[in-house]
Amino acid sequence: MPSSDEKSLEDLFRAALREALDDPDRDLLLGALLASADASPTLQLVAEEELAPDAAELELHLNEGDVQEHATNAKSFGVFVSAMADASKEYVKSVLRLGAMSAPLRVAPGPGSVRATFIAPTPHERSDARHTPLSGDSNQDRVWTESDVYSDSLWAIATVFSNAEPDPDNVALDGIIQSIPFRARTQLRKVAEQVAARDWQVTGEFRKQGLRTHGVSLSSRGAKHLAEQLAVQDVHRTQWNTSGAITGHRWDKGLMFFAADDRTRTFAASFESSDLEQRVAQLATVEDRRVEARFTIYTAVGRGADEGRRSYVLEAIYPVAADTELDLPSET
Repeated sequence: MPSSDEKSLEDLFRAALREALDDPDRDLLLGALLASADASPTLQLVAEEELAPDAAELELHLNEGDVQEHATNAKSFGVFVSAMADASKEYVKSVLRLGAMSAPLRVAPGPGSVRATFIAPTPHERSDARHTPLSGDSNQDRVWTESDVYSDSLWAIATVFSNAEPDPDNVALDGIIQSIPFRARTQLRKVAEQVAARDWQVTGEFRKQGLRTHGVSLSSRGAKHLAEQLAVQDVHRTQWNTSGAITGHRWDKGLMFFAADDRTRTFAASFESSDLEQRVAQLATVEDRRVEARFTIYTAVGRGADEGRRSYVLEAIYPVAADTELDLPSET
């Protein structure tokens, strides 16, 4: 646990960053503050949290394969970018139950390998109920709009990329894929096919206020495996309510680790939404935090050696202590 002095320093540094952001000489002040944090991982983490964008950014670098001198095949790169945009759009349309909508996702090219940063539209608040709220509490002021869900779509894409490598010890991919709307999966398969065909090695970073900035990667081998898994539809779905303890959480994989009272082994689970990942991260600050949870279990059907493989997706979680109840999405 950090000492009270360390906590005080963190608070002072956080306040200084917020003040610098509103100053006309913000770049100069921020540069000085960041330089002062070079020797302190704790202050670097505070800076990362405070300077993350309100809307999600998914920065991807394409390396190796046919990338030469920061250039690659134009048609393949075009399909990659357009399929990423379509995957994000289909995700949003499904979540908000819209038949048609604009596509405000932006992409910014940049130096270094072949780089593209996908940028969600800036979040905003609405005073009406035109769009479907993602919260089950009808008394909340906030209504989620397409701009918020675009950020969630980039979080979902980053999560599926980071779990795409074929690994017998990571069975979370099935559940992550099933959490993504079908039409978005179709577009993601196009993305994966381009990465595999061009033998690209994709690295990058996901950034958003409230979600820890973390690395993202997808190898050509992982892309081939992902394309195959995105084509699979044979899974059996069941819901499971249980209690137990959170034993760990990884931002870079978008996974939590859970020891259920009625299971002998700890298992990994992905999240139905980025909101839930934020809540688990908060709960996980208490070691072995006791909770009640609802999971969807996806079981592979008719896939040879994968037959019976289980993947868990967290749908809701409540701390056992009643006075710390969290606001969670309603059941569907």
